[in-house]
Amino acid sequence: MRIGPRERDFRNAGELDPRAAGQDPRDNRFREGVVELDLRRCAFVRPAAALWCLIYPLLAKRKGADCTLLVPTDAAASEYLKSLRLFDLLHDAGVQVDTRGIRHRPAPQLVLPLTRFDRQGDVERIANDVLDRLSESGLGAANLHPLVSEVFAELALNAVEHSESPIGAFGFVQFYEFREGQRFLCGVADGGIGIRASLERNPALRSRVPYDWAAIELAVRERVTGTGDKTRGIGLYGVAEDMRKPGGQLILHSGIGSLMISEEMETEAKRTTLFPGTLAYASIPT
Repeated sequence: MRIGPRERDFRNAGELDPRAAGQDPRDNRFREGVVELDLRRCAFVRPAAALWCLIYPLLAKRKGADCTLLVPTDAAASEYLKSLRLFDLLHDAGVQVDTRGIRHRPAPQLVLPLTRFDRQGDVERIANDVLDRLSESGLGAANLHPLVSEVFAELALNAVEHSESPIGAFGFVQFYEFREGQRFLCGVADGGIGIRASLERNPALRSRVPYDWAAIELAVRERVTGTGDKTRGIGLYGVAEDMRKPGGQLILHSGIGSLMISEEMETEAKRTTLFPGTLAYASIPT
């Protein structure tokens, strides 16, 4: 099975062909013996897409598939993914990645490369490290540094506490320059049960989450949690409220549902190509 983006600018998993990418490597019926992720045509691989390129093959490899990532032929795109540590993490898990000729270029705007965590203590340590690195970096406005660290910590704690991911969770923090301006990006992804299955653990919510997209819409409301504990369910809600402020953006993608929240609009959650687990991606303007 070969999976690749249709466009040269690969932004997120929703752009993939669902006929191939829709096969769920978490499912016991997943029987693919060979999985190739083909990025050769990509001139840009955005951070949210890079997280899918990590989670999908790790899950497929865990199911016994022979996995290969075909790196972009565009040198700059490959160098970015190498600096993000995508290739190292895949190689360490036994995924084949041919990195010959790809230079290692320091990425001063990369505050935290892709990093694995699976415990609350890991998240606290990494979030503190992010704050220290931001303080030393001089990137963006200093008054935003605590917010960036807190947003990352909230997204990461959600993954640790609710995902039940067999491969752990992964996150990154980056200062990114877009045509529209400079931003801090915080991304967290896991290969776990997904938002819908997590909320279904609360009997009071089961009838309200028949689909992944409905579950995501519900998850960003205050005091909504699969634990049933009325004191919980404020972390993701708090991040969503922060991203509704001028210039902010939050993208959630879990299973075959996705939702974007920003100041300008909150789109209705929609059906999209599978993300096997959950992706949370926050964009904070400087």
